[in-house]
Amino acid sequence: MIKIVISILLLLNLNLSANFLDAGMKEYKKGNVTKASELYKKSCKNGNVKGCTKLGVLYFTGDGVKENHKKAKKLFVKGCKKRYSLACYHLGTIYKRGGDGIERNFRKSRMFYALGCKIGLDKSCDQYNLIRGKREVVGTGNNDHNFSYTYTPEIYGG
Repeated sequence: MIKIVISILLLLNLNLSANFLDAGMKEYKKGNVTKASELYKKSCKNGNVKGCTKLGVLYFTGDGVKENHKKAKKLFVKGCKKRYSLACYHLGTIYKRGGDGIERNFRKSRMFYALGCKIGLDKSCDQYNLIRGKREVVGTGNNDHNFSYTYTPEIYGG
């Protein structure tokens, strides 16, 4: 009997976190990024890795919240540990770009892109291959090569 009650509570919790995520996405599309970030936080607190990842992107870009790469990284790690490919992809991007107390680390970047690729995200494969193909430039410490990245709205649909 206790197992049944726990199962029902877990299902209700998953449904609630999905509702927060959906509502957050609607608010984001309306342009209400601050409200979206609050809903993503609730979704993340309820264990929804997509909500955590979307919140992480907002922290990374400073869109609707104060920019904080360390918080973004924590949220992406949470999602990547649960094998959410987009979170692994974003971790790769954080290490590729560096900044805000996170050192550029192409080895880690390549590793997280590879993991996102292995899970099944094509754009993670593309980034992995880009870094892998440029390893002679990366390995020299030559900072002339531009490994910049810009987040685009389609990422929020992932």
